[in-house]
Amino acid sequence: MTGRRPVASQRQAPTFAWAELWPEMGAKAAVGAMFAIFLFAHLVAEWLHVPALTGFGFAAGSALAAGRTRRQGLLLVATTPPLIFVVAVTCGELIAAHAGHLAVSAGPVLAGIFLTLSSAAPWLFCGLAGALLIATVRGLPRCVRELRAEVRGKVTPREH
Repeated sequence: MTGRRPVASQRQAPTFAWAELWPEMGAKAAVGAMFAIFLFAHLVAEWLHVPALTGFGFAAGSALAAGRTRRQGLLLVATTPPLIFVVAVTCGELIAAHAGHLAVSAGPVLAGIFLTLSSAAPWLFCGLAGALLIATVRGLPRCVRELRAEVRGKVTPREH
């Protein structure tokens, strides 16, 4: 018989491709995704009173962005997470103060920002190191070489 079905042991398991779940994105989309993840993690951490969740959100968002960004945008994605995190935490503190019906003044908001940054410092260090490692494996050194060549005027800037 030519139309025999394969035995169960010969069947191959279906493969899972991350590209199907989350396709590669440009640098601007990655920055927006990082901001959304950082802000969401901070708001949930404030709501649940679990400060470590803010840092975990930073590490996860940075790693995901570094892993799913096109190679041309890796330099931006590798260097901006700390700035994006500070902006997201500031927005989160303002939202939390407004949601708590507190008078929004600089003192409590700044205190919340500094306390969040200090409690998340180990996560920030490890998350940024992980994101840089992922970006390095995916081609960050080549992006740096291309930027240096463009600054020196040896090549023309590529069209975006």
